[in-house]
Amino acid sequence: MTGKAYFTFKRPEISLLFKQARRIYKSRELDVLSAPRAMDYARLLIITPKRIGNAPLRNKIKRRLRALFYENHLFEGPADMVIIIKKEGATLPFESLHAVLLKCAQKAHTLTV
Repeated sequence: MTGKAYFTFKRPEISLLFKQARRIYKSRELDVLSAPRAMDYARLLIITPKRIGNAPLRNKIKRRLRALFYENHLFEGPADMVIIIKKEGATLPFESLHAVLLKCAQKAHTLTV
C-alpha cells in the first residue's frame, strides 16, 4: 500500500470521523482525537489553521507528522487519528512530536482493544 490516495479522507468520512472521535491528548501545542478505523488501515487527518503561520511552516508540520505516522507503521493500528495543531505547536521539535504521536497511538490502541 503506497501513495497518498489510499490515506485520504473524503468530506462525509471527515464528518463521521468527528462524530465518533474522542480526545486522547490535549496540550497547549496540539490536540489529538482518535476514532475506530473505518477501513482496513488507519488514517491520519492533520488540521493546521492559518493562524499558526505561513504555508511553508504549516506544510513542514504536516510533513513531519505524516513521516512519523508512516515510519512508525501507525497505519496498521486500530484507530484513525486527528491532530489539531495550535499556534504553540508550530515550533515543536521533531523529537517532541515523535514522543507525543507514539504516546497517543499507544493510548488509542488501548481504548479500541
